[in-house]
Amino acid sequence: MKNYSILLLLALIFVSANSCKKEKTICGQLDMLVLTRINYLDEDGKDLLFGDYPPYPAEDLKIYQILPNGQKLEVYFSINRDEKFIAVNIDREETGTFYIELKPDLIDKITFRNEADKSMPCSALMLKELKHNDIAGQYDEKTQVWILTK
Repeated sequence: MKNYSILLLLALIFVSANSCKKEKTICGQLDMLVLTRINYLDEDGKDLLFGDYPPYPAEDLKIYQILPNGQKLEVYFSINRDEKFIAVNIDREETGTFYIELKPDLIDKITFRNEADKSMPCSALMLKELKHNDIAGQYDEKTQVWILTK
């Protein structure tokens, strides 16, 4: 019985010592979307989505992807009137495409490129490039909004 108690005590010490080792970060598949803030301005800096009489009211926008079978898939977005942007949830892919319908006869093709943020343990994706109709958008560091110019 004495030997059994000593073995049990040694086993507990061994387990305790092993649990004190440096913990590793375990990264699973993160299926989070990348939130993107977007606004449209004209060449003079006038807001095209917000304001008194915007030509493309934010509440009238339609945003969607086109699936390989040609079917439209609605993309969720929200409107922030106070800070003047639409927040679009885009796929957590390296590259992708979606469409913003400003009016039924005016549709912008939006392409994006994400990059892994190596400074984070699980390499979260960060939006690095956003284009509308192959024209690069400008990222405003202060407001953290992508500006698309019409």
